[in-house]
Amino acid sequence: MNLRLAGQGAEGDPGAPRGNLIVQVLVEDDTYFHREGADVHTECPISMTQAILGGTVDVKTLTGTVEMKIPRGTQVDAKLMLRGKGIPHLNSDHKRGNHIVHLQIEIPKQVSKRQEELLREFDEEMKHSGGGIYGRLAKAAGSAFETIWS
Repeated sequence: MNLRLAGQGAEGDPGAPRGNLIVQVLVEDDTYFHREGADVHTECPISMTQAILGGTVDVKTLTGTVEMKIPRGTQVDAKLMLRGKGIPHLNSDHKRGNHIVHLQIEIPKQVSKRQEELLREFDEEMKHSGGGIYGRLAKAAGSAFETIWS
């Protein structure tokens, strides 16, 4: 991006006005923040437990660190918005873009025997309670059978 500062450049011929100063601004990519217009995007890892039960995480913003609430039942590829925590709009003193936080649910690569037992127990409970994917599949299969055999 180039900025033109009128009359701030080198002196012209005697009696002529000063020239313009052209400033070239180069912005390096950041490893944490990704800019899209006035909005800033970041990724935030959360645990499986935080996704299911909810909780809080600290998120680094352009103006410092804030505590962000993770809602109970957060799904894969969820995005949360911190309004007004993005980049200031040009020619506006108070208006700022947003900070969009992309939640990344981390799935453990290894679990202990006890964790595996608990996860299998949780899975069985979900099957029997009709929750999660099992409940939706059972309802869909049931309604499909009713349609076919009625």
